[in-house]
Amino acid sequence: MYATDNIVKKSAEFVVDLLDHHLPVNMSFHNKQHTELVVKATIEIAQQNGLNKNEIFILQTAAWFHDSGYCYSYQGHEDVSTAIAGTFLKQLDCSEEYIVEVMACINATKMPQIASNQLQQVICDADMYHFSLKDYSVYEQNLRKEWAAYLNKTYTDIEWLDLNINVLTAHIYFTDYGKTILQKRKQMNIERMQNFLSRLI
Repeated sequence: MYATDNIVKKSAEFVVDLLDHHLPVNMSFHNKQHTELVVKATIEIAQQNGLNKNEIFILQTAAWFHDSGYCYSYQGHEDVSTAIAGTFLKQLDCSEEYIVEVMACINATKMPQIASNQLQQVICDADMYHFSLKDYSVYEQNLRKEWAAYLNKTYTDIEWLDLNINVLTAHIYFTDYGKTILQKRKQMNIERMQNFLSRLI
């Protein structure tokens, strides 16, 4: 069995290669950059919430794999992601406990998010970390393009702004770090969009 930090490294290498060679074109949001952001956010949130090194390794592994299923399926990608992760981690001779934890974290990111423990809370907040970023508009426009391409969903500018305001307003972070730091930043994005929407109407 590999050392835990090496499991994370090998998982990262595997997923990056998978995304580079098998992710469909026009995947403008759920791509390698999003996965890398979620991995980084997972570490940040986990450290802020006092998780130990082994817990962070589990979260990093789950974060790398959490959207890998998009390489093969858009709808229900989380189930594909857990299967990909489980198969790969078994090949590394990971413990059953480690694999179960990783797969549970991936499953927790299904919408609507349901987190039953602290690890799952962290990865759920990390997956929505972009809600709190100053350049959130870049992310939502990338998602808009992706939905048009893969779900055949198109929106007017007013409809899209209204949808984003409603989604961000209804969303609730799970962790203490999310409820304080990330929530404040997200609220600023909500207010920016509300101001922009008021000028369009």
